[in-house]
Amino acid sequence: MDSFSILNYQGSKKNLISFIHSNTINYIDEHKAILDIFSGSCSVGYSYKQNYRVFANDSEQYSSIIAKALLCKALTINKQELTYGIDKLFYLNTDKLSSCLGYYLKKEFDLLANDEAIKLIGFYKNYPTIWNSQKVSYLLDVYNLFSTYYAGSYFGIKQAFDIDSLRFAIEVISQNNNIKSVLLSCLFFAMKECVFSKDGHMAQPLNQEKNLQRLQNQRNKSITQMFYKKLSEFFSDSFVGVDNGNVVFNLDFEDILKSQKVQNEVGFIYADPPYTDMQYSRYYHLLNVVSKYNYPAPTVTKNGFTKGLYTENRFQSKLSQKHNCMKTFSNLIDFAKTYNKNIAISFAYPKDPLAQKTDRYVMSIEEIISACKIRYGNKNVIVESMDYSHSNNRNTQAKKVLEYLIVCRGV
Repeated sequence: MDSFSILNYQGSKKNLISFIHSNTINYIDEHKAILDIFSGSCSVGYSYKQNYRVFANDSEQYSSIIAKALLCKALTINKQELTYGIDKLFYLNTDKLSSCLGYYLKKEFDLLANDEAIKLIGFYKNYPTIWNSQKVSYLLDVYNLFSTYYAGSYFGIKQAFDIDSLRFAIEVISQNNNIKSVLLSCLFFAMKECVFSKDGHMAQPLNQEKNLQRLQNQRNKSITQMFYKKLSEFFSDSFVGVDNGNVVFNLDFEDILKSQKVQNEVGFIYADPPYTDMQYSRYYHLLNVVSKYNYPAPTVTKNGFTKGLYTENRFQSKLSQKHNCMKTFSNLIDFAKTYNKNIAISFAYPKDPLAQKTDRYVMSIEEIISACKIRYGNKNVIVESMDYSHSNNRNTQAKKVLEYLIVCRGV
């Protein structure tokens, strides 16, 4: 099955595509669109792209950007011209940053070259950011958000300069939404590869004193190299470049159910909802920051700034709230039945719920299956499962789960 990866995404189904396809293919109307309603990294939506029209939706802005990039047509712009244009604008912004913060850039380079991680940590503590200084100067006509927010924590100073300068180039050079979504997705990939946090997500930076070698290794990675590596993949023959009229939404899932386009043109819904009470906006908040690039206000609690250096107005999904989740999710099942659509629901649940913790889960597998059977009837609900191991950010060992696929067949 076709695969194209941008992020190490929490709960990604990219390794389960064959399982999903084999158990859904008989319930898809080839004359209607497939709706990947919680698209995430869009691995499932992209896997259907070759043969079907695909609609994708996610409430997170970064996710809808990735979906646009993966579901669009193959790039027709000349790669060399695009690269030249990006480079020219990149260096324009970098030169302006260096004229003001060049001392810090050189000092970081010297410390990394001499493997002096301990001194590097001390040096970062004196680098001016919004988190440690009230005297950060915002240069006019210069993109410097990451240089003044996240340099010295999630990223090195050079890496932050590069993120800002690539973002400037993307904003200026983008001729249409598809080009912009591709370039932003390449930047997401580069940030994921270079970020100093656990497993490529961005919930909070790692403790530098306890991760000296990893700090050294991550800081030596190049944002620009990773960016161009992924951009080359978008231009390669391996990228599925067909577009059957695919559509991407950036809506709360309850709002998309009100869309007449979805009501009339979608025949099959694939739903991979959140499993736990951990908000996805926490894990990937930096991607929304770099997308919007609006210098957001930092989140301040009674204990000061948050460990994740979060900013205000992160989206909070009701599907990651235990008291709302099952009632809210049932609205999707009701919608699918009302409009006579087939729906497949992915859900991972501990293989041994009695021995494994389930306190962070917002729904149980039994609740979901029961809700489907009540609405569709027992004979029209097919439940498939397979053994799988989920990586767990809190534990070193993978968690044994059953990956369920609940298929509800309209009549």
